[in-house]
Amino acid sequence: MARFAPLLTLATVAALGGGLVLVNNAVVAPPAVTGAAAAAPPAEVGAPAPAEADPHAAPGPEPAAPAVVEAAYTGRSAGNEVTVALAVKDGRAVAYVCDGKKVEAWYEGTLTGDELRLSGADGKQGIEATVTEAAALGTVTVAGDELPFAAEGVEAPAGLYEGRANVRGVLTRIGWIVDTDGDVTGVANAGGTRRPAPELDPDDPAATRIDGVPITVTALDGSTPVVGR
Repeated sequence: MARFAPLLTLATVAALGGGLVLVNNAVVAPPAVTGAAAAAPPAEVGAPAPAEADPHAAPGPEPAAPAVVEAAYTGRSAGNEVTVALAVKDGRAVAYVCDGKKVEAWYEGTLTGDELRLSGADGKQGIEATVTEAAALGTVTVAGDELPFAAEGVEAPAGLYEGRANVRGVLTRIGWIVDTDGDVTGVANAGGTRRPAPELDPDDPAATRIDGVPITVTALDGSTPVVGR
């Protein structure tokens, strides 16, 4: 029996080794994952769970509806430096300011509630005002000056007008402000050169001429873009 002892010992060791390998594999190897769980990426350690919308949360406040649906205003700055015309329609607004000689500027923007905010071609705030059906009160920034102004609500033919013409190859743009007394103030801009506007008869705009050239005249409301044209 002694000569078989080493063989029995080797066989016992081999059997134990095989058993340890099986046990080790059973402990180390993770269980197989199938189905939807296998397709899902592993969760990021420490990542917060996505926030869920509260179905009972109250909705945020909606923008205030315009106090005025459609209206036009004309007036002047407090020191009579410039004439001002505004037109609003469905939350949009445009404006024109001029001194009837060489100073002029166009603005456009929005009316929220009774607050009017308009910007000029440089994108900076040009007009801030509070409006009602009867009047618009605020400030206008033109030619580097911030001027307080007041404008009253007007009915056609009073209001804001724009004219365009090609004069000897130069596009000429004209702005006119017609007040309730029928007085007209305006400036013509021909390629950056400004001068007093030609006469305008709101009852016969087709008769308007500049240097003998017919002008296309349009009465503007708040929905008409005027900046960058």
